[in-house]
Amino acid sequence: MYLPDAQRGYYRGTRFDWSGLIERVECHGHRFYGPLHNQHDPYRHDSVSGPAEEFAMFHPMGFAEAQPGESFVKVGVGLLARGENDKYRFDGEYRMVRPGEWDVERGPASVTFTQALHGERGWAYLYRKTIRLHEGQTAFVIEHHLENCGTKTIDITNYNHNFTIIDDVPYGPDYVVELPFSTDAPVPLGEIALFRGDQIDVHRPLDDLALWWPVFKGADPGTYNAAVVRNRRTGTAVAFRGDAPITQMVFWAVERAACPEPFIRIYLEPGRTQTWSTTYRFIVDAAPNHP
Repeated sequence: MYLPDAQRGYYRGTRFDWSGLIERVECHGHRFYGPLHNQHDPYRHDSVSGPAEEFAMFHPMGFAEAQPGESFVKVGVGLLARGENDKYRFDGEYRMVRPGEWDVERGPASVTFTQALHGERGWAYLYRKTIRLHEGQTAFVIEHHLENCGTKTIDITNYNHNFTIIDDVPYGPDYVVELPFSTDAPVPLGEIALFRGDQIDVHRPLDDLALWWPVFKGADPGTYNAAVVRNRRTGTAVAFRGDAPITQMVFWAVERAACPEPFIRIYLEPGRTQTWSTTYRFIVDAAPNHP
């Protein structure tokens, strides 16, 4: 697991939460996760690995009211300076005004990251993330706690990008992605993939192509915050399930990662707290099965 560090950290970009980036999980001789890019740049917006999270992908706290050069807040990152552009870009380049400070507490089967940040114009929060192994299971849980310590209401999204690759097998026909909801009729995802029933299949290697598709948006009955990424070549899978209802699920993929992305809403009036968690299971229980 990569630890957050403003001087030496693996990831020092301005998009993703610096805490809880997992370089790899090893389970029964198989490897899960891996870097998204072969050549690493710690300041590149997506130079991450594993279950990487982003807060406020579209409307960061304080961005709309800040003047060019003034700061706005990115949870899990710190204070960033607004540029001349009136619209926030999640992949934009923003000057770091002040990175958030982290306290890291290690336990025998867990690690907890805590960040308290006080920004300008009434924005402030206390954020805590714990990654905890399940005893006796090939699983871990990510627990979140976000408290609004400021005077402004926090109304943002959180999602996990879930950069998933298994045994370093490129994402393509060897994989299937299983979702907790289904489509009535097959939906082509570009020219190389198909969302059919509750599964996404790819017809050929992606090579240098990318997929992006909103596979669900609407009212979650309470069971849609979940997915399985299955490697049929090696008989392995990563399955996750969260306890917060989602507002949408986006599927993004390149050769180095398959990414089911569940979005949740975070709405906190001053003094209020929101907690949520997601459990990840690592499955090695099937014989290799070529599609």
